[in-house]
Amino acid sequence: MRKPMRRLMASGLIASAGTVVAQAPSVLPLPGAMPEPKPLVAPALPPTGSPYEAVPKPVLPAAAATGAPAPSPSPAYTTIATMQGPAMLSVKQTLPESISPGQPVQAEVTVANNGGKSADGVVLSGWWTTGYELNDASTFNQATKGKFAWTLGTLAPGESRTLKFKFVPQSGTQASEFRSGFDATFNSASDTRTIKVTKPELQLALEAPPMAFVGQPVQVLLKIKNPTAAAISNVTIRTLLPEVVSHAKGNDLENELASIPAGGTEIIPLTITAMKSGEGRVRVRIGGAGCDAIEQEVKIAATEARLAVAIGGPKAIYKDWPATFEATVENQGDQTIKNASFEVKLPAGLSDLRASDTPGYDATTHRIVWKFDQLKPGEKKTVLWFGIAKTADDLTTTGTLGVGGLPLKRGECATKNLGAESK
Repeated sequence: MRKPMRRLMASGLIASAGTVVAQAPSVLPLPGAMPEPKPLVAPALPPTGSPYEAVPKPVLPAAAATGAPAPSPSPAYTTIATMQGPAMLSVKQTLPESISPGQPVQAEVTVANNGGKSADGVVLSGWWTTGYELNDASTFNQATKGKFAWTLGTLAPGESRTLKFKFVPQSGTQASEFRSGFDATFNSASDTRTIKVTKPELQLALEAPPMAFVGQPVQVLLKIKNPTAAAISNVTIRTLLPEVVSHAKGNDLENELASIPAGGTEIIPLTITAMKSGEGRVRVRIGGAGCDAIEQEVKIAATEARLAVAIGGPKAIYKDWPATFEATVENQGDQTIKNASFEVKLPAGLSDLRASDTPGYDATTHRIVWKFDQLKPGEKKTVLWFGIAKTADDLTTTGTLGVGGLPLKRGECATKNLGAESK
């Protein structure tokens, strides 16, 4: 019995699971035996202006009498490009083929999203032949601000919206045709930013005292700043001095800095000496890699400071005796001196101090300081101070007259302390 079964399986009449399978004939029918194809008949179109109707689903044929299962309906496939692509709108109008003079126009406009992503903020706008006015529109959409635009909101992929319109010809309209057009747009995300391209630049400021005195040093400060967000290299500095002042290396000076960091400031002191009375301007020019050179100047006024100071006091005192001192400062020149000061360095043994003209007192350094707003030509100022010698040491008092913090003249008074008073 095994051999016949093998022959049946080999001939294909019995499947591996033991089920009998009908096998198609191996000979194809002759061409003349094929049935004639039936002509295709187009379905009837809906009446003009009528709303769209849903297309009925096709009815699948009944299963064949052979008992084979009915074929399953083909699934609706969507291409990957459409599924992953952006939102894509389409607009379609439905209009009558023709109208009679004076007849209104019934129209429908369908907006569909054929893309793979939602379209947000969809707006439909339209135009039509002059002489026709919009008489009616779908209740869920209205023209806004007279611009013939309708907001449709969001359309999901595959979703559509249909709007109905009625256009009525105005009196006297004799148009030979009616034309209309509609556009659909939706919001698109964008990100616009601006990056400022900053050119390297340097800033320069110069500071100098209002007055310089002949024979005395004066300091000019150069403040160089880099306000940009990147370091500036190869910073060059050139300084030209006027004749009224001089520098040990000459009146045409050149310097160079390796770099100034972003946002950094370099302060460079320049010490010069006033050589003669007069005015001049210190000019400074700076530059750097990629920078435009800039130039600044500051005025220097030099004058002959003919000042005098004299200090007087007792020649000798005893311990615990009071002592009174005085000093006279004088402007012997022909120029008004402003911002002058007189500073007295008191001896260590003098205490219980009193002074005229309300000076300032520095307890740490044991100094008294008087300040004068100005000393006119030929003007004298006399100040007094008083103290008690608490020790038996000799008293040496030193006074310095200066202008703008710069010491110019110095005076001194020596007092012999005779020690304890004999009885």
